[in-house]
Amino acid sequence: MSSTYLRFIIREQIDKIRVLKDEIPCRPGHAALDRLADTCKGRLEEQSLLLGQAGALLDGDSNGTRIGMVLRAVKRCARVVGDIEGYGMPPLHCRSAQAIFLNDVVYAMHNEVGLPFPCPAVSCTSNEYYFTHPATNTVYVPLSEAAFLLHMPDFYHELGHLLLAHSYETEWIPILAGMADAVEAIDDYYLQHTLRMKSESAPTPVQDGVKWMWSRWKHVWIQEAFCDLFALFAAGPAYAYSNLHLVSKMDLNIYELSLLAEQDHPSGEARMRLLDAGMHLLEHEREAGHVREEWNALAHFCGDPPPEYAHAFPSGLIREVAASILPSFGKAGLRGYASGDGAAVAALLNDAWRGFWRDGGGGFRDLENTLISKLAEAVHSGAAACQKRAPG
Repeated sequence: MSSTYLRFIIREQIDKIRVLKDEIPCRPGHAALDRLADTCKGRLEEQSLLLGQAGALLDGDSNGTRIGMVLRAVKRCARVVGDIEGYGMPPLHCRSAQAIFLNDVVYAMHNEVGLPFPCPAVSCTSNEYYFTHPATNTVYVPLSEAAFLLHMPDFYHELGHLLLAHSYETEWIPILAGMADAVEAIDDYYLQHTLRMKSESAPTPVQDGVKWMWSRWKHVWIQEAFCDLFALFAAGPAYAYSNLHLVSKMDLNIYELSLLAEQDHPSGEARMRLLDAGMHLLEHEREAGHVREEWNALAHFCGDPPPEYAHAFPSGLIREVAASILPSFGKAGLRGYASGDGAAVAALLNDAWRGFWRDGGGGFRDLENTLISKLAEAVHSGAAACQKRAPG
C-alpha cells in the first residue's frame, strides 16, 4: 500500500466522521438518547483526532516504515466509526412513539433494580430479536415490541449483559465473588471429567470435545447464564415464562450442541433447567412447577439429545452455577422482583403472564392492551420527573 493511498483513506474517514457528527440531533428527546448522542459525538471526535495523528506520522515517514503501523491504527478507527454508524446512530434517527415508550420502560426497570451504570438507550430497529451493543450502551429490539408484553421481560437479560460489563469496573465484590464461585464449579467439574476420560483412554476427539465444552462454559456460556439469572432475579417468574415462550416459537434444536461451531448460548433446554433451579432458589415453587409442566410437554415433540449432551450441560453443574450467581445480586444491593420494593414494571409483567394463563390465551389481547396502557402511565410518570425532554 502506498502512503498516498493511505492518506486518502484517512481523509475519507475524517470526512465521514464530519458527516456523521452533523447527523447527530442536538437533543433527541429522552435522557438515554441524549447520553447516546453525547457518546457518539465524543467517540467520533476521538477517532478524528487519532486519524489526524496517524496522518501526521505518515507526513514524517520518508522511507515508508510506518505504513503498516498507521494502517493498523486506521483499521481500528474505521471499526469504531462503523460501530457508531451502525449501532449508535439508528436509535437517534428512529425516535418513534414506540421507541420513546420503550426507553421509558427500560428507564423504569433500570431504576427499580438500582443498576450502577447509566440507563441504556433502546432502538426498535433489530432484526435479531433482542441484543445489546455495550460500546454505545444500546439495547436493540424488534420494531413491534412496544405493542406486546410477554417478551418484555427479556429487557432484563440485556440489562444483565451491561451489569456484567460494569461490575468489573465498579468492583462490585459480591457479583465478582459469585461469578468466581461459578467458574470454580465449572473448572472442578471439567477437570475431574477430563482426568476420568484420560484414565479410561477415551478417544482423542471425545477428549477434545469436552475441552471445547469447558472453554465454552468458562468464557461464553457463563455470561449468558449470568444474564438469565439476573433477569429471573429482577423480573421473577415472568422471565422464565418469556424464555419458555421464545424457545417454543424458535426453529432451533432445544438440545443444540455445535462442537464444530462457536456456539454463543447454552441450549434452550439447558437454560430452562437453569431457570428452574433459580426459581426454586427464589421460592417461586408454584410457577416453577407450571413452567416445568409446559416445558416437558413441549420437549416431548423435540426428539432426544445427542450422546455427548450430558457432558455439556450436566444438571449438577447447572444447579451449582445458579446457586453461586443468583444470591450475589441481592448481596450487591440490587432490588429484585421478590424484594417488595415497589418494582411496578416487573409486577405488571407478571400480571400479564398470569392473565395469559388464566384466559388460556383466548381473550388475552384485550387484557394486554389494558396492561400496556397501565405500563405507559406508570413509566411516563416516573420518566417525567427525572428525564430531560426536548421541547415539543
